[in-house]
Amino acid sequence: MKLSLPAILLATTLAVSAQSTVKPFPKPALAAKTVAIVNNTHQEGVTEGATDAIKRWGHLTLIDDADAADITLVFDKKSEHEKSTTQKTGEDGKPESTFSMSFSSAIHMHASLKGAPTAFYSTTSSDSKKKAGEACILDLQHAYLDNH
Repeated sequence: MKLSLPAILLATTLAVSAQSTVKPFPKPALAAKTVAIVNNTHQEGVTEGATDAIKRWGHLTLIDDADAADITLVFDKKSEHEKSTTQKTGEDGKPESTFSMSFSSAIHMHASLKGAPTAFYSTTSSDSKKKAGEACILDLQHAYLDNH
C-alpha cells in the first residue's frame, strides 16, 4: 500500500497533536465492544471527528446510551487566557504602555469503563473541533494497540 505525503503528514500531525496519560489499560477496556460519546464542549465538530475516527477504527460500536456502553468517552474544553501589560518611558520622555492578551483552549477526553468511578485513560488535544475529536480517538487507538 502506497501512502501519499499528505496522508502521512496528516496521520503524524493528528497523532502528535494529542497528549495522553499512558498507563496499562484494564482488561475490561481491552475486551470492550461498545462506546458512547458525551460531548461537554458545546462544539458539534468534536463529536463528528470522534465519531468518524471510531468508525474508521472499526474496533468499537458507537451507541447513544452512555449507561449501556462498555466505555464512555467524555469530552471537555478548557480555555485559558493570559494578559500582559508593560510600561516604559519613551524616547520623548512620555510614558508608553502596551497591553496584550492571548487565548488558548484544549479539548480533553476521558475514557471510563461502565460503572467505574474514574477514567482509565485521558488525553488532550490543542486542535479545535473536528480535528480534536479525531486526534483524541487516534491517540486512544494507539494506546489500545500498545496495550493489546
